[in-house]
Amino acid sequence: MAHPYPTPSPLPTPSPVPKPSPATQQPDTPPQQVAAKPSPTSQPPPPQPPTQPKGVNGEYSGIDPASMDDFERALGRAQDTLGRNEPQIRTTLQKLDLDTSGLNVLREVQNWIGTARPDLRRRSETIRTERTEWGASATVPAGLTAFDETLYGKAAHDPDVYAATAKLAKAAEDGKIDEKTVAELEKRTGNATFAVALMNTLGATKFREVMAAAVKEGGGKKAERLQVALGKTLGTASSKLSNAWRDELTSKPALGWAGTEYRAVALALKHGTIASPFLLGVARKLDAWDRASVPAGIDSNVMIPLLEALGRNPAAAQDFFAGDPTTMERFLVDWDTTDGGEALGKALEAAMLTFRDHEGSPQNPSRGYLSAKLASEFVHLRAKQIKAGDSIETILKPATVGRILAGYISDVDRVAQEAADALVPAARGDDNPSARGRDVWGAEFKREELRAVMKEAFLDDKAFASVLAAQTAFSGWLLDYGAEQMSKSGESSTLKTNALRAGAGFGMITDAAGLTKIEQGKKMDEAQARNMKILTGVINTALAVPQTGTWPITAGVVGAWTGMLEDSFKGKAESDAADVANAAVDNSVVIMERITAQAMLNHGVFGLADPADPAHPWASLEGLRKGDDPRDSPKNFLKDDGKTLMSNEEMFDKSLSSNEEKNLRFNAYQRWLHEGPSKDLLQEVEGRMRDGFEHAFVKNR
Repeated sequence: MAHPYPTPSPLPTPSPVPKPSPATQQPDTPPQQVAAKPSPTSQPPPPQPPTQPKGVNGEYSGIDPASMDDFERALGRAQDTLGRNEPQIRTTLQKLDLDTSGLNVLREVQNWIGTARPDLRRRSETIRTERTEWGASATVPAGLTAFDETLYGKAAHDPDVYAATAKLAKAAEDGKIDEKTVAELEKRTGNATFAVALMNTLGATKFREVMAAAVKEGGGKKAERLQVALGKTLGTASSKLSNAWRDELTSKPALGWAGTEYRAVALALKHGTIASPFLLGVARKLDAWDRASVPAGIDSNVMIPLLEALGRNPAAAQDFFAGDPTTMERFLVDWDTTDGGEALGKALEAAMLTFRDHEGSPQNPSRGYLSAKLASEFVHLRAKQIKAGDSIETILKPATVGRILAGYISDVDRVAQEAADALVPAARGDDNPSARGRDVWGAEFKREELRAVMKEAFLDDKAFASVLAAQTAFSGWLLDYGAEQMSKSGESSTLKTNALRAGAGFGMITDAAGLTKIEQGKKMDEAQARNMKILTGVINTALAVPQTGTWPITAGVVGAWTGMLEDSFKGKAESDAADVANAAVDNSVVIMERITAQAMLNHGVFGLADPADPAHPWASLEGLRKGDDPRDSPKNFLKDDGKTLMSNEEMFDKSLSSNEEKNLRFNAYQRWLHEGPSKDLLQEVEGRMRDGFEHAFVKNR
């Protein structure tokens, strides 16, 4: 066992060996005379040093855990003995009036032992932890075990940090991954104290090398587990790591191509929940390396996992794209992705759809402002690509474009209604006086650019479904506010204004989907048929989409509504008959009629249900006698609460035998809508919807 131990201080210092004085020298021996050397034949052989264990030299540090434990226990007994006897000796000497100052050294030794024993136990525990908990051995090998004093100091005497660092460093060198090392690391990925200590002890360069070794192992489960565990541990520690550590992580490797190790870094970022400043700093360094790489182009092996990491961190994603005006264009224009644009799409959605507010200003932008500005830039750049003839297939999934447009549906409706274009890219801060509350920052779009982007995206029905779902929800939100204002003031101006805007939005969207230009006598193409099927399905689901609540909507909400629409038309036959040429207009109006009527019912515009006021639907049901419950009428088209419209499917009661009976509810609804006491108002609102609808697409023919 060989290792440095502290010595008690102060301790008595031995006196120097006395030298003979001149007076004691022999008179016939000169003071400087040196005795003659014995002859070689009479000189004894020099003493041999003790035999050292194999591999041990003067720099070697090792511990025999069993001996260390024995030594620690012996020191414990010595400490106890000193603790018992020193006071007794001191008392005896004091009674004899003798000096007791020499006993101080005993107390110092006792204190030193008390300080040293915990460290001895930690050293022994460290060796055992490294060999048994973090290593493959079931027991600690007998005899000396190598012990790294420098590493022990860096690890702040923590056995787990020491063991993890030693095992991971070894894996970086020989590429061998130990099962127990991976398992122990997995247990501690969320332990902040351990994670920070491990990252600082291991160092950024060695961390990168360990990740690279795990990546080089390929797709083995053990290697993948190690990658995930290292990434999660980095994420746990990332907020506490210094800028110097972060910069070292992306320093140029001493050997080999940088892309190999940078891919490992990007994968670690992907697997961890990384603090935004840390992730952004590393992302910019990797992006700078990629821009300078030869040959020119974007390295998917590095940038795809990096974008996946950004997609999970909206703040970092936003700062990454907004911080450099060339970044978005570089990824949209200069890159053929190997994942079909999946990672880029998620990162863009995170940057544009997560933060929506109206704080700050163009000079002091909030995250909501940056979101809107990026959305405006996105549509502008994508339109430039389309004009240049670039294919969207290799750059970004259409469904991503659909979700981004859905998030800015209020701006889509505004552009559809307005005749003039603003400068782009830009954010817009004006409030809509006919809408509830204050608007968040919006995105400026040019009408023709927006239509071109929608037209390209709507070749995929998922993109069309997302935007149509958002349009249905936004129209309901606008019309609900108009109905609320009418219920309070009796004035319908806000309702009509909002009907015009909602109609414009529906018009532009259906026109971009190719549903307003189906020539008589011609069949729809596949994309048109799918989109018409979706539009028809909205009639059955429009009222299931919330008409009130907070705005703007998030990508997750859009996804839920899109799924609702898709479910509504599953299993239904598609029709490509030419006589649906005008169905887009009619279907859009039907949707808005239902939303408008529902909003007015919600706010009591038609009066009470029980007893029914003259304008209320229940008052219009034919065949009711005094005392009859309108809920029991075969012509009732409201649910039991007296204010919720049935869906189209509910109105057509399929349990009945004849079509005449099945049509009773639907015909009663149409009679109330177009012939009842409120027909003038409803028809006027419908007229405004049609005006907006036709205005939005006629100009684009």
